[in-house]
Amino acid sequence: MPDPTPSSSPFPPAVLVVQHDVDDNLGELAPPLAEAGIRIVMWDAGRVPDGAPATLDAFSGIVSLGAYAGVRDEATTPWMPVEKALMQQAIEKGMPVLGLCFGAQLLAAAAGAAFRPSPVPELGWTRVTPTPEAALDPVVAPLASESDADGALDVFHYHFDSFELPEGATLLGETDGIIEAFRVGECAWGLQFHLEVGLATQLAWIAGDRPGFERVGADPARQEALSHDKWLAYRDRAHAVGAAFARQVHRFAEA
Repeated sequence: MPDPTPSSSPFPPAVLVVQHDVDDNLGELAPPLAEAGIRIVMWDAGRVPDGAPATLDAFSGIVSLGAYAGVRDEATTPWMPVEKALMQQAIEKGMPVLGLCFGAQLLAAAAGAAFRPSPVPELGWTRVTPTPEAALDPVVAPLASESDADGALDVFHYHFDSFELPEGATLLGETDGIIEAFRVGECAWGLQFHLEVGLATQLAWIAGDRPGFERVGADPARQEALSHDKWLAYRDRAHAVGAAFARQVHRFAEA
């Protein structure tokens, strides 16, 4: 069910969504934001690198999506230092930020964390174990509550890079030493997995990189079967997290 939070402002709060590549958009996170009465403003950084807003004055949140680029490419990627600076401004303002895959990596960098390659590439469906802190987190708690009997849950990945945990950040999820979820302060969240990606996009990514999946031991046929099996529950988890993030956006807008 929609979980809109009315705002005292005559204008709906707006979230800046940064898209870097055409095959990764806001996806399953768009409906809960829209249902909460939040205006979604897109910056297509990959195709319009100079399209960033000059300030964050008109916004009450940022969502940063996945990218083929990595934080090591900052010096040669015109939009990346601009986006990183916007994230740093948001953190300073206490404005909600949600980073997904590359967005989580850039958020970690914006918070001062060092880059590191992922110990193993993660492509397709993998298991993430929420930390005890995740159950009390205002945004990630819906994921922790959905974990299985072994305390882990299934998520969809596509990444080769990782990062160190920013100083003072709260670890919210991990997989065999890979940081999967974290919170910077009380307002910024990074998820290493693609919570925004629905069934159609999952199947398209698998079909578009079958050799890559095979190289890391993720059988494409098996991954397709898992997507068909898990897409509905995954969509519901995305909706719950998106609604929780929307509540943080409203709180910031009304502060």
